[in-house]
Amino acid sequence: MKASYLMFFGYVTMIGVPVLLVLLALSTLILPGRGVQTVLLILIAAGAVLYGAIGIREVFVHGGRKRESPGR
Repeated sequence: MKASYLMFFGYVTMIGVPVLLVLLALSTLILPGRGVQTVLLILIAAGAVLYGAIGIREVFVHGGRKRESPGR
């Protein structure tokens, strides 16, 4: 089950960060206040850091294994 939690958070951040960026652009045009933009920026930063951490973990966990060819 551990892999499914990581995959869930990976996909949420992969889809969520671009959606939040679009919402940030729209909120900048529509709402003059800085409160909404600040909250969106914090969520975007948290999502980017989480996505990066999951990516680094995937590289070091799965990238460290060397595969041997079947002929050896």
